[in-house]
Amino acid sequence: MTSPVLADVVTSPARRRAYLDRGLWTADTLAARVAGHAARHPDGPAVVDRGGTRRATWGQLHRDAVAVATALRRMGVRPGDVVSVQLPNAYETVVCDLAVLSVPAVLNPLLPNYRARELAHVFATARPRAIFAPGATGTVDYRALVAGARDAAGSDTRHVVVGSSDTGGGSDTDGGGSGDDGATLAGLLATTPDEPAAGGHLDAAAVSELIFTSGTEATPKPIMHTEQTANFSVRAAHAALGVTAGDVVWMPSPIGHSTGLNFGVRMALYFGLPLVLQERWDPDEAARLIEAERCTYTLAATTFLKDLVGAAGGRDLRSLRHFGCGGAPVPPELVAEGERRGIGVLRLYGSTEALVATWNRPGSPAAKRLHTDGCPLGGIEVSVRGGDGRPVPAGEPGELYVRGPDTCVGFFDDPDRTAATFLPDGWVRSGDLCTVDGDGYLTVVGRKKEIIIRGGMNIAPREVEDLLTRFPEVDRAAVVGLPDDRLGERSCACLVLRPGHAIDLDTVVSRLRADGLASYKLPEEIRVVDALPTTASGKVQKHELVRLVTGGGAAAGGGAAAGGGGS
Repeated sequence: MTSPVLADVVTSPARRRAYLDRGLWTADTLAARVAGHAARHPDGPAVVDRGGTRRATWGQLHRDAVAVATALRRMGVRPGDVVSVQLPNAYETVVCDLAVLSVPAVLNPLLPNYRARELAHVFATARPRAIFAPGATGTVDYRALVAGARDAAGSDTRHVVVGSSDTGGGSDTDGGGSGDDGATLAGLLATTPDEPAAGGHLDAAAVSELIFTSGTEATPKPIMHTEQTANFSVRAAHAALGVTAGDVVWMPSPIGHSTGLNFGVRMALYFGLPLVLQERWDPDEAARLIEAERCTYTLAATTFLKDLVGAAGGRDLRSLRHFGCGGAPVPPELVAEGERRGIGVLRLYGSTEALVATWNRPGSPAAKRLHTDGCPLGGIEVSVRGGDGRPVPAGEPGELYVRGPDTCVGFFDDPDRTAATFLPDGWVRSGDLCTVDGDGYLTVVGRKKEIIIRGGMNIAPREVEDLLTRFPEVDRAAVVGLPDDRLGERSCACLVLRPGHAIDLDTVVSRLRADGLASYKLPEEIRVVDALPTTASGKVQKHELVRLVTGGGAAAGGGAAAGGGGS
């Protein structure tokens, strides 16, 4: 099998030297950091899962990762090979992730809810040497799913390592079946290491993560990060937020994607903090876990925050000082309500390409925490530019460009999109429309690709969505552009209503007019839907909404309403 070659394709030698000289990039690796924690605090708490009923120490985590890394090497996994990990938020997943990085191979984290279509695309692009997958669950036979996707992709991956057959991601002592070559996670964990430690020989400049974007675009981008880019990002966040050795990381976001992996697993493991994993999202369970474990930090999408605030009840959530929230619009009212519940909500802006670029600080003014997505982390630059590529005045919208030691090192085997995204001087085009105020605080106003062009006029959906979610009937809203023979596009508001409520187009239009919205921005249709299609990280999949609406399949709770809007 010919393994793909993953390498930095965008960082100039001069920029690399500058980051190294300034200490922004270091030789640190996650595996070496964990080895250090295990040597100094072998009995210290490392990972908590299964609702707090299972706890692993740094010594155990290091031993298990070294055992699995040794087994992977004996299976033929070599430095630079890709290893895919499609496992839930559980201790074993952390072990597998760390083991892959210790080989040292390239970690390809995958969401547990990926099915044949997504997996076939990933396997055809990444051509992993080995794949970690669960066994059969109550609803999905992952062995058959992964094998079918691998075959459909034409991949000659030899090793499918099967984890537990239960949905808790256990250690496979219950049997759990085996991969098509007989490999099980239990067997790998039982391997006798052929070396005393892992991680000491890793090259921090080599590609260590291959993460596919989570599905807001039809064809996910294969994004490459190194230990240098990813570790810089968690160091910058750690410093900006004032995280201390007494903090506890709670991660409900899937660790099969960048948010959960880098700002959950990596943040905790790099700094030696306890990591509390929540496998399935349940807001009542989340509130219980936070209170019981005294969790202090997380990064999760708006949906998680909204549900948690609703479920808080009489729980004491005041320990949660750092709730980083982004990935979808964060209404100011939700920030305020979270803070009334004792949660320190800190809006942020991030992407898989640039990880977290801006973040509100605990000491940011209240108005900034409510209405902006924060200011740049140390060492990171942001620039808002017009269509001519030149910076726009403060407060004016434009496309966001990011530059810094946190940005990825290119897209794998995708030269066209790499060339369109990365500038020679290190700036990365985000595709997001933002403003930056006079104090340097950034606010996202929409996606460039989501802009609706109606009769030659640009409509930023985010502006309309923010107004719609203030309506008492509306729980969630997404505005999309639909094809129109005369205007090019017309806008459609897709609404998830609160239980027992109804709303019609005339009411929506009249209220938006009263709010001062220009006529051409008014929705010309509404769809009442049961839910908005989202990625696991909480981003609305607007291309899916358009497909469903134009196909007539999205209106679970009501139909399209024509008319209204402006000309």
